[in-house]
Amino acid sequence: MALLFGIGLGGSVSLLAVSRLGASTGFVNTLESDLLELPAVEQFTLVVLLAPVVEELVFRLPLTERPRWGWLAAAGAVGALNFTFGGGPVVAVAALCALAVVGSMILWVQSLLSRLLRREGADAPVWRERVARWWAAHPRWPVWCSLAAFGLVHLSNYDVTWTAVTAAAAPLVVSPQLWLGLMFTIARVRYGWWAGLGLHAFHNLAVWSALSSALG
Repeated sequence: MALLFGIGLGGSVSLLAVSRLGASTGFVNTLESDLLELPAVEQFTLVVLLAPVVEELVFRLPLTERPRWGWLAAAGAVGALNFTFGGGPVVAVAALCALAVVGSMILWVQSLLSRLLRREGADAPVWRERVARWWAAHPRWPVWCSLAAFGLVHLSNYDVTWTAVTAAAAPLVVSPQLWLGLMFTIARVRYGWWAGLGLHAFHNLAVWSALSSALG
């Protein structure tokens, strides 16, 4: 975990130059100014506690080959509530979260009914097994989709007028977040969801402390 923290922090700092180059096409960072208007306690709560919990619930909790549909529905609901008013392409993530809620609830109810109606010796469909088989055959797709969505929502930190140029530069702008998302994903897959959450929170704490000291 310490290695992942060091690689994540070092990589994200290295990618700041790339991010600023992409931002020069028309992205204005509004996150820092918005945070500075808040008291330190509220900054800590938002950056170190709430943001890691919400983002790990939405983007890393689903990364399992044997999902629990109730938990996935809850995670999707959190994402839909948090990202609906993000504006721009972030709305697409909110829409996907809403679809995840509907799909998860349908499969959850189906799984419950299959258990209730299953008779001894009967062959009832089990969606978790089907998902596990699909995951085993295509393990990279969920990870890359999760990383792309994670980077996408961080575009809400910027005020931008969308053009072909700014759309092309968007991956560069959020390249530090994409790199960190990869580190959090590795922690989640290898060590469990709580490990990914802890790494995320500790990274945010380190960055927030450094910025607070520099600006203070």
